[in-house]
Amino acid sequence: MSPPIHNHVFNHVAISVANCDEAVEWYSEVFGFRRIRNDRTTTRTETPSGPIFKIYGGTLHAVKIAWLGTGNSVGFEIFEFIDPPHEPAPSFQYNRAGFFHIAVTAPDPDETCARAVKEGGKQVGETIAMGKEKALYLTDPWGNVVEVLSCSFEHLMANVG
Repeated sequence: MSPPIHNHVFNHVAISVANCDEAVEWYSEVFGFRRIRNDRTTTRTETPSGPIFKIYGGTLHAVKIAWLGTGNSVGFEIFEFIDPPHEPAPSFQYNRAGFFHIAVTAPDPDETCARAVKEGGKQVGETIAMGKEKALYLTDPWGNVVEVLSCSFEHLMANVG
């Protein structure tokens, strides 16, 4: 029998957008995320052996990355692929394979959503009640989907039937 596997934690989440600076401002205004270091633009002409080019291959020539901190030490990276440029995401497709949303905890999801909409986001569907808790989905201005929950995931799973 194999030894038990350590319960790993999320280290960070990364999204891709067409404009890194605008996305940093949006995620800071809506969720309070904060830059934890200076942004970096890396180009193949200036740094041909940069680690990012070893990961993403020969077609990537320039990328800008911002690093933000969240309220629970999970990192949040924002990538702006410059060359080749970012391609907009299709509209929300819940049945698409792969990752399709991130989730944040906010005491009042409706208030957070109103702030997101004011800053250019869109609500997806309706706010739903789950016992005493609430949840909703929204998209940022670049089509990335964010679920907003009024409590932690573990609290929700332990208290909703």
